[in-house]
Amino acid sequence: METQTNADLADVERLLDEEPPAAEPSPAGSKRPLWISLGAVAAVGIAIATYFYLLPDLRGRIAIPYIAHLSPAIDPHLPSSVALADKLDEAVFDGLFNLTASPSGVVYEDGLGTYVGIDAENIVTVRLAAGKRWHDSYAGVSANDDAKIVASGDHHFTSADLRFTLERINRLGSLSPDYILVSQALNPVGFEGPNEANEVRFRFRGDRIWKEADIKEVLSFKVLPDQSDLNASSYTDGTGPYLAAPVESGVMKFRATPD
Repeated sequence: METQTNADLADVERLLDEEPPAAEPSPAGSKRPLWISLGAVAAVGIAIATYFYLLPDLRGRIAIPYIAHLSPAIDPHLPSSVALADKLDEAVFDGLFNLTASPSGVVYEDGLGTYVGIDAENIVTVRLAAGKRWHDSYAGVSANDDAKIVASGDHHFTSADLRFTLERINRLGSLSPDYILVSQALNPVGFEGPNEANEVRFRFRGDRIWKEADIKEVLSFKVLPDQSDLNASSYTDGTGPYLAAPVESGVMKFRATPD
């Protein structure tokens, strides 16, 4: 009897020591995390699509919110403490040649001038653009995106604007990065003309061989109208592809010219 009892106790201890067999996972339970992940991805996708669908149409416009005490002051000839202001120069103003990006790299394209050539005496000839309107020639420039912009005047770019701009750069001296570039290339800082073909001539220094790309870089300074205030804190009257609209609710807006 005692032997039988000891055997029974041994069987019980053996059963207690054995690990129970692992339960097989339920097919429905194994798919639940997958469905949760797919649902989360779908919700995020719908939220992103809704956000972009509800955004206002900003084609042909630049809208820039900024901190009130860091309002960009746009001066195409002086560096700004607000990096954004230097970028706006490219949108509002033109140089004789404008820096642009192309599939082949960074190049200079015609702006307010067309390169004609350079002679043996380092005289560079540039034909000035005709019919380029200053932004004050347009009416209807407002923060209202639906307001139509129309040409209302004929204030066109002329050689007088170019002469005024070079005089301003010369007066600014080393405060202006443009002065450093121009004064090292031109002697004197100025030009002759225009002639009957609306061409002007710049005398480049003879201490180097001037390639077309280098010439266009020197003449890429932004041009201001000749009636501009020399001591203005900011300039917005240019000939570039975007016009400055009045500031509204702390947002600067720039709208594409209709030309």
